[in-house]
Amino acid sequence: MNHIFLCGFMGCGKTTVGQAAAQLAGSAFIDLDEAIVSHTGRTIPEIFSEHGEAYFRELETAVLAEAAFSSKPSIVATGGGALISSTNAELCRKRGGIVFLDTPFEVCYSRIHRDPNRPVAASRSREELLELFRIRSGLYLANSTVVLPDGPLEERAAKIAALLQQQNGSSQLS
Repeated sequence: MNHIFLCGFMGCGKTTVGQAAAQLAGSAFIDLDEAIVSHTGRTIPEIFSEHGEAYFRELETAVLAEAAFSSKPSIVATGGGALISSTNAELCRKRGGIVFLDTPFEVCYSRIHRDPNRPVAASRSREELLELFRIRSGLYLANSTVVLPDGPLEERAAKIAALLQQQNGSSQLS
């Protein structure tokens, strides 16, 4: 089965758009960060605080592999840093399509800069986040199959749902 993996910077709307797209497609939705929390019984800030980012990235890879090998076509919202790992990017390419939600930095920043649940954002200044955004945007572009510019939720969700259905050769998934 093929999946759609959503990538993009923190705050670009992967979870919101992904949930709406999954509902339209009649498919499963997996939020990678939520799956990590469920798997560990710890919040993302707790994982970062207790074990560091490297440990979090190992968990992220393991949970992504679980999602990628699910037998039901799914829409998977990856974390903002998931594709910095070439292993993760390759896995996503092999198991489906990668859709980059290309949302302007200012929109993302307005959503993340005061969010204590985002340890990568909480520990960096606006300028550092902008630089991270630039670096990661290049990785998203290099690994994505489709780039969706910022736009209305309904339009983005419909495009993603159609991509999942097209990939899996059906007009209705269930």
